[in-house]
Amino acid sequence: MKKEVLAAGLLGGTVMLVWLFVTNAVLPFKSNLIHRDLSLANQLEVHQALKDNIAESGTYSVPYLSQEEEVQFPDYRNQPVYSITYEGFTHGGGSGGSTVASFPVVLLAVFVPPLIAAWMLSVASPTILAKYSRRFLFVAALGVIVALYDDVLQMAFGPQPKDYLTFLAINNLIAWALTGLVIARRIRPVRTPDSGTAS
Repeated sequence: MKKEVLAAGLLGGTVMLVWLFVTNAVLPFKSNLIHRDLSLANQLEVHQALKDNIAESGTYSVPYLSQEEEVQFPDYRNQPVYSITYEGFTHGGGSGGSTVASFPVVLLAVFVPPLIAAWMLSVASPTILAKYSRRFLFVAALGVIVALYDDVLQMAFGPQPKDYLTFLAINNLIAWALTGLVIARRIRPVRTPDSGTAS
């Protein structure tokens, strides 16, 4: 069973990795949600202003204030309300090597959850393990919890636009559904001499 759990988790992680790569790097869905207007008339001035005024990459914001909070900032009405997420990319497509450095973290984030899901399914009740559909729904339910936990928080508090975060949430749910199909196929009830063929 340990080998089956490992195999199921690795296969599930591979399916998830391929799906996320295709939807994020190959298909146009994500890129269509990111503004990449190279014809921006003053893009050089905007970039220079960012370089001159932002010391390090990150999210900077001047949030909306309630009427009670405005009392502490008398000039608030004369200031812009904005949120900027800035990272200085190079023409090589990277950001100072951070993409390469974060690749092991990406692999862990992609493969560890399916491995945990495969293990949890392997120790589930015989009722769940008895049918493929129940095994799939078990993994899919875990995926909903894992995928939506961060996505919902990002929608509530994150700096990204809502349509972009909605895409990420839907994409993660589909990734977990595909992963669940694979894991549910690999993890089956332990066969005994007097048991029938597992579904």
